[in-house]
Amino acid sequence: MKKLFFCVCSIALVLFNACSEKSGQVKYNVTGTAPTDTTIYLIDRLDDAHLDSVVAKDGKFAFSGEREKSSLLYVHMSGAPTSVMFFNDGKPVEIDLKENTLKGSEVNEKLNGYDREFNAIVTKLFVVNTTLGALPEEERGKHMDEFYATQDSLTKLCRNILDDNRDNLIPAAFLPVTLQLLGSEEGPKVIDEALNDKYAYMKCPYAKKYKEEYNKFMEQEKAASETLNKSIGKPFTDFEQPDTEGNIHKLSEYAGHGKWVLVDFWASWCGPCRGEMPNVVAAYEKYHAKGFDVIGVSYDDDAERWKKAIVDLKMPWTQLSDLKGWNNATAAIYNIQAIPANLLIDPEGNIVARDLRGDDLQNKLEEIFK
Repeated sequence: MKKLFFCVCSIALVLFNACSEKSGQVKYNVTGTAPTDTTIYLIDRLDDAHLDSVVAKDGKFAFSGEREKSSLLYVHMSGAPTSVMFFNDGKPVEIDLKENTLKGSEVNEKLNGYDREFNAIVTKLFVVNTTLGALPEEERGKHMDEFYATQDSLTKLCRNILDDNRDNLIPAAFLPVTLQLLGSEEGPKVIDEALNDKYAYMKCPYAKKYKEEYNKFMEQEKAASETLNKSIGKPFTDFEQPDTEGNIHKLSEYAGHGKWVLVDFWASWCGPCRGEMPNVVAAYEKYHAKGFDVIGVSYDDDAERWKKAIVDLKMPWTQLSDLKGWNNATAAIYNIQAIPANLLIDPEGNIVARDLRGDDLQNKLEEIFK
């Protein structure tokens, strides 16, 4: 199940010594302060493995040991909403878990500053989102600007972290969030560039693992795309789902009856989907009278948010959804692994194109209806 996921990562760069140079293991030495009798954990972000845990005595705790060079580590206090991350670079790390501050090497202290700023924005985003969820449906729209502004500030921070620290390990700590946010706004090229091994932060084991998983995901996407492309020129596969009133409809009610039909897979929570929707609306308004129709299939799991997005985005066409999120039945039928996605079906019911967005959609429709 895919989710837009915000996490606060922890980095530890473990500096090697003469004895561990060959094995790649280097020593870490962490001391800190925390409320007495609280349990403190040392965790490797690479696999979220708990390396050690202690109970703070007289307000103090300590960890020591060895881990792979440049590992991403963090210290977490039981019951706390955040953690403190650091690069274990062979220099002592001193952490105050009451204030979430860190003293250590220059890169670690700089990382801690970014981390606290990042956490503050994420906390605000959570508060704003919670507030919106508690408001009546008709009042939410008035407060969405604050939500989007807060999300924009997070995107800006992540962009700055990446641009200003390509010569050190700091961006590795924020890589998943950074690439999700920037990738949504700027496209896959920014991800490919950010994961270039020429940058220092790609030496971090956590960044290396992320790149491996991303490449694996892209291979799966490519395979899915090839599978779907094999369906081009073949008749569509039928399915049935409820509309916004709960009435069941089949795709075959609309496709294969003399009209060009775009089956548009989207969701209210999907930023790129919302960004693309004005283009789809423009295409519908321009060509609907000439024989073009759109059928929306939402990957939402919340009926109210789904219905509100339909109104907010001014989508006049038929909307369907089984409200099962990524478990929507059409995901398996058409191998949909990312949204926005779409299928263009000709008047005879054959799939002729997929994933037409932006100018590609407009150019294709202009070619058809010229």
